[in-house]
Amino acid sequence: MKIRILAIFSILMFLTASSCKPDPVTPQTPARDRVKQYNNNEKDSIAEYMQTHYYTLDAQFNVTVDTIDPAGSHTSIWDDPNLQTLQVADPKVADLIYDLYYIPFNSGVHRQIGKFDKVLVAYKGWLLDNKVFDERIDHLPVWMSLPTTIKAWQEVLPYFKDGTYTDNGDGTFTFSGYGAGMLITPSGLAYYNSVSSKVPAYSPLIFSFKTFVDDDDSDNDHVRNVDEDVDHDGNVLNDDTDKDKTPNIYDDDDDGDGVLTINEDANHDGDPTNDDSDGDGIPDYLDKDTH
Repeated sequence: MKIRILAIFSILMFLTASSCKPDPVTPQTPARDRVKQYNNNEKDSIAEYMQTHYYTLDAQFNVTVDTIDPAGSHTSIWDDPNLQTLQVADPKVADLIYDLYYIPFNSGVHRQIGKFDKVLVAYKGWLLDNKVFDERIDHLPVWMSLPTTIKAWQEVLPYFKDGTYTDNGDGTFTFSGYGAGMLITPSGLAYYNSVSSKVPAYSPLIFSFKTFVDDDDSDNDHVRNVDEDVDHDGNVLNDDTDKDKTPNIYDDDDDGDGVLTINEDANHDGDPTNDDSDGDGIPDYLDKDTH
């Protein structure tokens, strides 16, 4: 389960690269009723796919999915003993609960992935007809920022850890102990009525993935991503202390006072969140009046 990755410049290129983004999408209007779309169109289709397909893995957790031969002895995805089912609320309809499926091939050995983190991943995505619509190969992984990606990723990846890597001294890095798995999601936790060049509207999606590196400080300001949720509402994208339209999680000067957050660490303990120089209950890095 070791993967050798060519770093064209260095691992730092990966650690500062932008997050992966899907192809540009164009919303279709009007959107279908979300409850009817899932219960009448997708739920059974997903179950049928899982009941009629099986997967195989190689040593690097690369997945191949095939249709079950009735005369064969393969175990379907549906009957896989490692299959996990998450009950996830629709982001727009409070009383709609989806079944989100995932299978952990390897949980990972290093750091637990946080729900607001950025993760260096390789993945492959395909539709229920097994047509691949996107792939990021092992040797060219990309960063995925969980707060800005689809709901399915946000729900599943925190059940995994990342791995470790070593510098081979020749411009390559070897990753080992990384997490790996597969997820199957209804469209309501993916792109729903948006379309791209390869993903039709209302498409359930299947992904295989590997979690190489977890980054719990996306803007490198020594404030963990989870601590950038200042109002503790579970949404880091609406925390923008200096109102500059850049959420704190991606802003290296959270209070906009011209002093980088990383430098508003008065006691030099590496944690700006516990420094309150004027004693007003607001940490210096969120307080424009203190530096």
